[in-house]
Amino acid sequence: MKSLKKSISFVLLLPLSSLALMTVIAGVPFLMACFISLFSLTFFYWLRRNQLDQTVILVNGGIAAALILAMTVLMVAAGGNIEGKLMDTAISWILLLFPGGFIFYMHITAEGIKLISLMILILPLWAFFLSVFLSKRTDILKKAVPFLAGTLCCLGVIAWQYANRPSVRYAGHGFDYMHGYSSTDFSDYMVYSEPSRLVQLEAPASLLIEKEADMPKLDGAEACYPLYAAAAKAVYQNIADIEKRYLEQDETSRYTNGKIVRFTNTVRAFEGLLHDLNADGDYDVDLFFGARPSRKQMEMAKTLKIPLTITPIGREAFVFFVEPDNPVTGLSSEEIRKIYHGDITNWSDLGGKKQEIRPFQRPENSGSQAMMEYFMGDVSLKEPLSYEYVDSMFGVLQKVAEYANEGGAMGYSFRYFVEDLNQENNVRLLAVDGVLPTIENIQNGTYPLTVDLCVVSRSEDSRPYVQKMIDFMLSEEGQKMIEKTGYASLRPGGSR
Repeated sequence: MKSLKKSISFVLLLPLSSLALMTVIAGVPFLMACFISLFSLTFFYWLRRNQLDQTVILVNGGIAAALILAMTVLMVAAGGNIEGKLMDTAISWILLLFPGGFIFYMHITAEGIKLISLMILILPLWAFFLSVFLSKRTDILKKAVPFLAGTLCCLGVIAWQYANRPSVRYAGHGFDYMHGYSSTDFSDYMVYSEPSRLVQLEAPASLLIEKEADMPKLDGAEACYPLYAAAAKAVYQNIADIEKRYLEQDETSRYTNGKIVRFTNTVRAFEGLLHDLNADGDYDVDLFFGARPSRKQMEMAKTLKIPLTITPIGREAFVFFVEPDNPVTGLSSEEIRKIYHGDITNWSDLGGKKQEIRPFQRPENSGSQAMMEYFMGDVSLKEPLSYEYVDSMFGVLQKVAEYANEGGAMGYSFRYFVEDLNQENNVRLLAVDGVLPTIENIQNGTYPLTVDLCVVSRSEDSRPYVQKMIDFMLSEEGQKMIEKTGYASLRPGGSR
């Protein structure tokens, strides 16, 4: 009976200790956290004075073993995705069953701190090994070696699964930069960056826009930002100082990475071109840079009765890529369509290894996804690979899985994004219909998936500098800038 009382006392100590940690994380006053921690330490001292015995050790060891085994099984079943519905439900049950679990559960659901669930593993392990240490029984310590080995193996599996969870493997580049709009760090490409990686003309531009009110507002696709930012820096007088001022004063400007030379993404930029939010004729975007708009975007413009002018200013290649060790070096357009429709599912059908094809897609309305839809024509795309992701505002969302370097993977993008911005590492571009997407083949039009790099404007926008900016991009100066940035120009025989 005495042993049982001590065992129960030690088990009850766990939620008290966890509560002390929770008070710190949740921001409870420091004195309250200190009080609960001191109370826990007093309990430890009392247990030690009462000579911890084998029963206490076994109770804590049993709790730790059961929880670690359960968590390992759950992590494997969920693929390491602690943000998914399976893990979310399972953790909820474990927390409710665990001593003090209701407090944990309320805290997690209120604050969204999923990683605190690891405490259900840490606390019993900590209690078990502390029990062994305080007991000073070497025979029990030797018996604990297999348990320790098993624990380390389980923790290794949990750590590996967590490190390779879908929200890490398939989230592209994490969208950590530029206020969530980009998968690329463009901090050296801003119009006010010092030093700057933007290309420059050898002489001052022939077009100079001096007044801020005359400067067309620019935005566009991610891969186009280095181009239109360079053009703005060459043409817009004192644009660096203007944007710095807005960044200091205007919350909206900070959020969109600029006021006049904005950087959001294909979706937001196109919406800015069409929506006059204040109904005063002052749109967020005057010139959109990117590939041709998607069918849905063109339908949106038609619904809003806004005629658009699409002006090609350069050439780019829509490319497909695979792992470097994939023996398949090229595909026909028809084979690619069959892969993305779901008719061809194994590389062995195309002369490659006996390996499942994992065809990744891109988010809807992104520039590359719009181009993929054009390429597919009347052939439908299969359901894209996806994963669950927890958004702090909207809960669990389904997101399109972006390319990951794993066996059998295949992806698509634009050549400049892959080769000049180096945003897809360790990949090899495929030849399409027997032609590789080199600058020369894009320039001469032999690569079959050569696409136009365009500027899109509102046809009814009659302000002179809007058209002058388009004309500048078509001029010899603008074409040189396009080539130096990394695209193919419209000039016959143009070179970088």
